[in-house]
Amino acid sequence: MDQLSTAARPLRAVGEIGAIGGEDASNASWLRASQIAVIVLAVVAVLWSAHVSQAVLVPVLLAWTTATIVEPIVKGLREVGIPRGLASIGVTLLVLLVIGILLFMLSAPLIYWLGRASYIGALLREKLESFSQPIAFLQELQKGLSAIGSGESSTLKVEQSSGLVTTIVSLITPAVSHFVLFVGALAFYLIYRDKLRSVVVFFLKGRSARLTTLRVLNDIDENMTTYFGTFTLVNIGLGIVATLLAWATGLPNPLLWGVLAAVLNYIPYIGPAIVVSTLFVVGLLVHSTVPEAVIAPLLYLSVVTVEGQFLTPVLMGKRLELNPFAVFLAVAFFAWLWGPLGAFLAVPMLMSLSVVAGRSFEDHKAELPE
Repeated sequence: MDQLSTAARPLRAVGEIGAIGGEDASNASWLRASQIAVIVLAVVAVLWSAHVSQAVLVPVLLAWTTATIVEPIVKGLREVGIPRGLASIGVTLLVLLVIGILLFMLSAPLIYWLGRASYIGALLREKLESFSQPIAFLQELQKGLSAIGSGESSTLKVEQSSGLVTTIVSLITPAVSHFVLFVGALAFYLIYRDKLRSVVVFFLKGRSARLTTLRVLNDIDENMTTYFGTFTLVNIGLGIVATLLAWATGLPNPLLWGVLAAVLNYIPYIGPAIVVSTLFVVGLLVHSTVPEAVIAPLLYLSVVTVEGQFLTPVLMGKRLELNPFAVFLAVAFFAWLWGPLGAFLAVPMLMSLSVVAGRSFEDHKAELPE
């Protein structure tokens, strides 16, 4: 019996080890599941916070994006002996001047088109009557245009006017506050850019982490400046082409469509689609037949395709190339999160994340940034 008991001890020890191993595996599985749950909750919390803080976060991010575009101008002014504070204020005023010029160029034609909304709705309804019967969507569009173009009683007009004024005020008030926040953030970021980076680096531990963070920030600024600087030149050329195209096809206010094409092309996919749709609607209002109305949008679509598939990738180079599918998902996500401005910020955010991810998986030792 003693011999049997002695022989059974190793077997019991093996069983105990197996039980401990199974318990450790179960604990490891629960630990992994809890880590995943914490990550998911953190992502949800970040998204919720980004959505709630949209009124503050979006103007600040827009100011940061604009600052990276105009930073070379500030550096150029500093090289000729102008202090950074004075150069930053001058560049901020230059940005305001450009925005003011664009608004001035767009204000007159936009007021003209908005003032003739009822007439345009009735005219567009007549244009669509010839081919709106087979398609249910166009029938719904016709009903909406009929409501816009039809006359109502004076009481209803007064209520609509009052509602319109209320709507305009409700839109202008937050827009002004966002614009003021944007201008202030742009000026302060340009003035205190180096100090802000020093503060960020100060809270990091270790020389390698600090050098890596500086390198990431420099790479983000460099990529953003190169990308948007090149893209701005491309968009100016695209706006000139769109203006000439609208003038050649007989569309009214060709400068309006050129400026819209240049501005909206900063938003991938959505911007060109809006311009093509707008040119088609305006073509329907101006021309008597549908084939004549589709000339301008088709030509513009061809130009945008050549620009997006060949011209811009060649000018940007492989270093700034972004995955088209990733860009599409980023535009869809940030447009859902923050609206039209979020669609504009999609590319800067994606580019920044790609730079951070690329630096995070580097194997070589961080070097002192230039």
